[in-house]
Amino acid sequence: MPSVRSLCEITGLSKSTVLSAYDRLEADGLIEARPRSGFFVCYQLLNTIKLKAPDVSQPSLTPTPVSSDQVLVDIMQQGAAFDLLSSESHSDRKQKEPENLELRRCLARALRRQSYQEQLYYDNPAGLLSLRQQLAQRMALSGARVSADDLLITSGCQHSLLLALMATTSPGDLVALESPGFYGALQLLETLDLKALELSSDANTGISPEALALALEHWDIKALILTPTFATPTGSLMPDAHKRRILELTVARKIPIIEDDIYGELAFGVQSSRPRSLYSFEQELFETGDNKTQAVENKESRNTDMGTVILCSSFSKCLSRDLRIGWIAPGAYRAKIQRLKLVTSLASSQTQQLGLSEFLSSGGLNRHLRSLRERLQQQRVQLQVLINEHLPMAVSCSEPLGGLCLWLELPSNVDTIGLYAKARKEGIILTPGALFSSQSRYQNFLRISFSHHWSDERIAALKKLGELVTAYLDTNTEK
Repeated sequence: MPSVRSLCEITGLSKSTVLSAYDRLEADGLIEARPRSGFFVCYQLLNTIKLKAPDVSQPSLTPTPVSSDQVLVDIMQQGAAFDLLSSESHSDRKQKEPENLELRRCLARALRRQSYQEQLYYDNPAGLLSLRQQLAQRMALSGARVSADDLLITSGCQHSLLLALMATTSPGDLVALESPGFYGALQLLETLDLKALELSSDANTGISPEALALALEHWDIKALILTPTFATPTGSLMPDAHKRRILELTVARKIPIIEDDIYGELAFGVQSSRPRSLYSFEQELFETGDNKTQAVENKESRNTDMGTVILCSSFSKCLSRDLRIGWIAPGAYRAKIQRLKLVTSLASSQTQQLGLSEFLSSGGLNRHLRSLRERLQQQRVQLQVLINEHLPMAVSCSEPLGGLCLWLELPSNVDTIGLYAKARKEGIILTPGALFSSQSRYQNFLRISFSHHWSDERIAALKKLGELVTAYLDTNTEK
C-alpha cells in the first residue's frame, strides 16, 4: 500500500484520516502493518477469489505445419509482449517500476573499464569465463551440477532455443511441445521448416506424460520442447514425478529434450525455493546405479548419449528485457552448438557480460529477486481481484505459483483475435490465445501478464477490456 505520507499527498487528506482508514482496513483483515516496512495487502484475500482453472487441453495429435500471425508482429512492435499497454502509451510517468540501479552501475563501470584495445577483439566463442562460472553456481540452485566449461553464452533464450533446434533436427522433422505453448518456439519451428506435434497439457502441472507416451507410439518425434517451470501462457509447474517419467520415455529412445528454463527464478515469495530443472533430473538418472561401476558407466554414457537434455535460459524475464544475454547447457551437442553460435551471432557483447558478471558476484541478483518475487505475487493477487471485478464473464483462469502471466478462458463465442482489433483502437494490447498453438485452437483465451505494477492506467485498460468483451458478447448474442 502507499505510505501514509504518499497517500496524504495523493488524496489531500490529513494524516489522521489516512491512519484511521488504514486502521479500519487492518481491522477487517484486508491489510497488515509490518514494522519499518509499511502496510501490505493480505495474501489471504486470494482465498476469497477462487477462479476455476482451465480444463486440460485436448489438441489434435496430428503433426501440423506452423504459420505465424501478423498480430504477434504488431504486439512486438508496440513493445507490449507482457503488458496491456504499449511501451509509448504510459501517462503515469510518476509511477515507474522500481529501478535496478545496482545493475545499471555495474554495466556502466564495465563500459568505463573496457579499453579501446579490448573493443577491437571478439569475445571468446564460449563467452566470458567469469560469467559462465557465476551461471554454473546459479544452476546449482536448480539441482544441476555443471562447470563453466559446460555452458555457452548466447544472445538470449530465443537464440539458445534456435541453436538447440538447429543442432538436433533437420527440415521436415517432427518436434513435440506442450499445448498451449510458447509462440516463440512455434515461430522457430516455422523458420526451420519443422512440424509441430502439440501435446495435451494441464494449466497447473504442464505436459501430460501419458500424452507423450501415446505420441511416441505413433510418431517419429525428433525433439521435445518443454518449459517445466512456470510455462507461458499458463504458468504451469511440472511435478518432479512427471519430470522423471518424461525422462524415462525419452532417454531410452535418444530423443533430445530442449528445456526452456527462462522463468525458473520466478517462484513466488521471498523464501520460495527454486524448482529443480529437468536437466538436473537427467543428470541424476545417469549418475546413479546399483554400484560404483554402474554409476561410472552411466556417467560416461551421458557424454555420448544423444538423448540428453539441453537447457536454455536468460535474464530477460527476471532482470531486464533489454539485457540480451542468455546461456545454454548443450550437453552432448556442445561442439555443434558452439559452431552454430559462431554462424548465427559470431560473438556476445563483452561489456554486458563483464557488467552482468560483477552484478552476480556482488549478490545483486539475489537482492533483486527477493523483492521481485514478492512483488510479482502481490501483482498476481491484484490481477485476480481485478479479473473478478471487471471480467466476471470469464469462464476460468490459471493460478500459477510463479512466472509472469495468467491463462484466461472467456466464453466460447468470444474470438480474441477479433477482439484484438477493437482493443487496439482503444490503446489496449491483448495477447490472444490463438498465438499459442499451430492449430485453430484457444480462440476464446487470453494471456494476461502481471509483470507490471497495476497503475491507474492499467486498471482502466483492464476495465475497458471487460466492457469490450461484454459488448462483443451482446453483439454475437443478438446475431
